[in-house]
Amino acid sequence: MNMNVDKIKMIVCDIDNTLIPSGSEQLSERNRNALQAAMANGYDVMINTGRHYTFLQPTLFDDLPMDIIGTINGACLVKRDGTVLETHPLPTEYMNRIVSFAQANDIGLGFKFVDHVVTYNAHQKFVSGYVNGDPIKAKLIVDDTEKHTHHLEYGNPLGTFLVGDEDAIMNFAKEVPDMVFAWSSLKGFDVFLHSINKSLTVEAVLKEKCYTWDNVIAFGDAGNDIPFIQKAGIGVALGNAKDDVRQHADIVADICANDGVAKVLEELGIV
Repeated sequence: MNMNVDKIKMIVCDIDNTLIPSGSEQLSERNRNALQAAMANGYDVMINTGRHYTFLQPTLFDDLPMDIIGTINGACLVKRDGTVLETHPLPTEYMNRIVSFAQANDIGLGFKFVDHVVTYNAHQKFVSGYVNGDPIKAKLIVDDTEKHTHHLEYGNPLGTFLVGDEDAIMNFAKEVPDMVFAWSSLKGFDVFLHSINKSLTVEAVLKEKCYTWDNVIAFGDAGNDIPFIQKAGIGVALGNAKDDVRQHADIVADICANDGVAKVLEELGIV
């Protein structure tokens, strides 16, 4: 392992179970202080999440003066105020195959469109698995399980989340090798094309700032974080990450609940 900390200029972080543990809606004091200190030291900080913009924790905007956010697993780059800068929609062929699979196997299907998360099958099953009992978040999800017309007005979905029988989902995954089925800390799977992943939103920011991947330290915990952990100059997997994520990392940090991100930034002298 050859890590050049001196080259690092940008910190890229997943949110769920990377910066914020399950059951919490805000940064710990240590993580918040570390990221704010990094910014004060001249580092850029980018949040890069599988979440839709409407599902971002409101406290993040209070705690971090971030300008650009990667959302929906690299399929949507947005400004702090939600203005969309770049999108990578799912091709119609894949959208239709996913809908047919979900209907045939009673799978909760939620598509992440540019405006909202919208269900196309088994609305209540999807909501129950996706929001972990949070009634406020449940109200953010639009039910279009009857008509399937949301994409006609807003364009093809940018992301997919499936909730249901894991064996059925993984068997379907074998039929669509172009797609990644990344287990989530929520009760289901983020699904996205290999070519549309979290590294895309990072690359857009690197281009704007005239940085390279060598200038990035990236933190994540789940399968959807692997693309940017792999490419970063320093890739960090949280201690709660599964083995498939850890094997791509340069560093395995402490777990999210123990402020693994802050500890690595401190140990490397970034803060």
